Amino acid sequence: MSIPPTIDGASHEDFLAIAKLDRIAWLHTGEQFIPDGEHVWRVWCEHATVLVCRGTAASNPTGDIVAALVMFPTREATLFLHKIMVHPAVRGGGIGTALMRQALSQATAPVLLTVDPTNAAAVRLYTNFRFTEHQHIRGYYRPHEDRLVMMFDAGSGS
Repeated sequence: MSIPPTIDGASHEDFLAIAKLDRIAWLHTGEQFIPDGEHVWRVWCEHATVLVCRGTAASNPTGDIVAALVMFPTREATLFLHKIMVHPAVRGGGIGTALMRQALSQATAPVLLTVDPTNAAAVRLYTNFRFTEHQHIRGYYRPHEDRLVMMFDAGSGS
């Protein structure tokens, strides 16, 4: 029997640990990934919705942050779910689902996100939370990096 992960709001003191996680969470993609810098994580920890999951004694004896999510308002009166990331050592244990559930339960406006359409696990997670495809943009970042723009209606529940 596994213990459900505990999700908390990040404090301004968490920004370096979250930035550290951001540098390793995407290595599996094989792409040259540019993580968000420490400076922006500091701002987000103070002014955006940043949720974190700290490791348990079994999975992470140091209590480091093993997962994080950041969501913030946009000019269009929506919320943008910019990033959800889980440390490779603890993937598959429901932490990403718990982060999404908590974030969407706090959403007061429609939530939009972008996702690599070839990332089947992420697309499946978002679809399971009733995100719908809003737009497919070819070459979103670089010519070979397409993105799906997906939308969640906060009024529909999760």
